[in-house]
Amino acid sequence: MRKFLKQLALASSAIMLVSACSTTDEIPVKELQEFNAKIKPDVVWKASVGDGVENYFSHLNPVVVGDYIIAADRVGVVAAYQRSNGKRVWRKELREELNFGTGGWWSQGEPMRIAGGLTAERGVVYLGSENGDVVALDVADGNVKWHSQVGIEILADPAVGSGVVVVKGSSGDVVALNLETGAEQWRYGTESPALTLRGTAAPIIAQGGVFIGTATGKVVVVIAENGQPAWETRLAVPSGSTELQRIVDVDSKPVLFGGVLYNVAYNGSLVAVDVRNGNTIWKREYSSFQNLTLAEGRLFLTDASDTVSALNLDGGIELWSNTDYNGRLLTAPVQFGDYIVVGDSMGYLHFLDILNGRTVGRLDVGEEVYTAPVVEGDTLYLQARDGSLLAVRI
Repeated sequence: MRKFLKQLALASSAIMLVSACSTTDEIPVKELQEFNAKIKPDVVWKASVGDGVENYFSHLNPVVVGDYIIAADRVGVVAAYQRSNGKRVWRKELREELNFGTGGWWSQGEPMRIAGGLTAERGVVYLGSENGDVVALDVADGNVKWHSQVGIEILADPAVGSGVVVVKGSSGDVVALNLETGAEQWRYGTESPALTLRGTAAPIIAQGGVFIGTATGKVVVVIAENGQPAWETRLAVPSGSTELQRIVDVDSKPVLFGGVLYNVAYNGSLVAVDVRNGNTIWKREYSSFQNLTLAEGRLFLTDASDTVSALNLDGGIELWSNTDYNGRLLTAPVQFGDYIVVGDSMGYLHFLDILNGRTVGRLDVGEEVYTAPVVEGDTLYLQARDGSLLAVRI
């Protein structure tokens, strides 16, 4: 199906997973159409970050910190590059830095399985792994500041703020670590059904709260200081006769603006919520597991069929939608100047006019674009599945 599923049980659950996937209708892949090109994006430099993420599910993304762009591969390589020219500044092999492979259950060459991150704050970059590692690195030289083992599979970016680093596991557990030492501060559990999408929503920290999307179709808010629940609201209600039809994960990172929280669920709705009390302001029927983007007073989303849409903030009224790329496994949208950019699994970046959604530019990068690009100033940075790191300008 469109996104890998995870199963928490063992043999019997695996049988159900295979059976469920076999009944899923595939979305037809649209061929690229001719368009009126108004811009000509170009790659200005290219570097390589280890082995990339190979064929595994991942949203592992680079992060811009000052003059550096920092990226990682799944195996355990983390490296910093000059934003201006792609020259490598430092490179760390975390398996060596953390003395993995020297004993215990780790074998020689066992990968770190980095999948959560990268996130940066005040000169420190944070990442998480499927093995349950959370690592803080100094941006200046890549040296490990601290390393914690939290015992949960981390697939999404850590959130940093209010003196803590917060990670959410695929099991539904949320763990807060001390920002300076990595010591565990609190742990909060959310429900996780037997069958869910492969992935979790990255939490955000704002106004003293941690905002968390759950696999049961809810957004939950807990107090950042102690992990006590404040309120929750539902974005989707499970329905249908099969477990597959009842999947309602909130895998999109919450967006907070002007006292309103925006988020979307798979097989659910796009919802605007009052952050003071969790009351729904408006709701629109959309299904997505990709992050939302807020730009120019509008919300932009890629839905589960790979339609890209723009909506206003006041009532969620759709302003435009682009269905030219259905079935091409698009990334979440990002704003790049006057354009909305999405990548696809065929190795293309598509540039849409932010006002009307029409395609105005395209770039063939030669490798699957599996995660949303990162924008800083006049440059768009892209990490491809094979570990290529590219800087793109218009």
